[in-house]
Amino acid sequence: MPVKSIKIIKSGSLLLDSFEKPQGNLIALKLLSGVGGGSTVTYIESDCNILVDTGFDYEIDGSKQNRKKNLEDLTLALKRFNIKPEDIDLVFITHGHQDHYGNLELFPDAEVLSNIHLARKGSIECKGVKDGATIADGVHVIYTPGHTFDHASLLLQTEKMRYTVNMEGKGRVMGIGELKVAVAGDAVVSSGYYVAKKHWDYNEDFISPQMATESLDKLIKTSDYIIPGHGNIFYNFLKPPGPGGIRY
Repeated sequence: MPVKSIKIIKSGSLLLDSFEKPQGNLIALKLLSGVGGGSTVTYIESDCNILVDTGFDYEIDGSKQNRKKNLEDLTLALKRFNIKPEDIDLVFITHGHQDHYGNLELFPDAEVLSNIHLARKGSIECKGVKDGATIADGVHVIYTPGHTFDHASLLLQTEKMRYTVNMEGKGRVMGIGELKVAVAGDAVVSSGYYVAKKHWDYNEDFISPQMATESLDKLIKTSDYIIPGHGNIFYNFLKPPGPGGIRY
């Protein structure tokens, strides 16, 4: 059975857009303006309930107050979709940066999965899964090193999806179809970085531009839509044309 539904619980933000240079005053202004830099949080409904990354904002602030606020914010974001933390069966962490795993304590009963290399590090308590593994119906792991050595993404195969909207008192069903959706983590940081074909290489554990490009190309070739590590779902217009591709 393929994936039944996908929800963007929280759309992550970025401290630096693809056209900006890493300047302290710019980053400080964004933080002051309420840009926390946390990751996108994605909910996947399959034969179990999966959350991808946990969206921790203001990771440079290690105070108890910030941790408490992050837990409250994610709980509220889930509540908007009528989801409780205890409803989550699996949490998949794309890589070992705090903005992607910082709220894990909210899910004490969920199984936490990641790239096997991250699991071996022991920096977070999780179970490692191999490249190509199927962790739920329609949910497949793709190793995407580059941003970090231990980075992994998910490729989702959906059932036929549709959206019902009420227009002037009448229901209208909009067909979407069967899709392949990449939940990319920071292998695709945002739509802006995707368009510019840039990688977020400001982190000390960035591996190499070549590996990052190979991982990006892998996701571009296999997905119809991409959910980036920081931002909202977008159409993969760089995908090479071929049988079964999306047509507008």
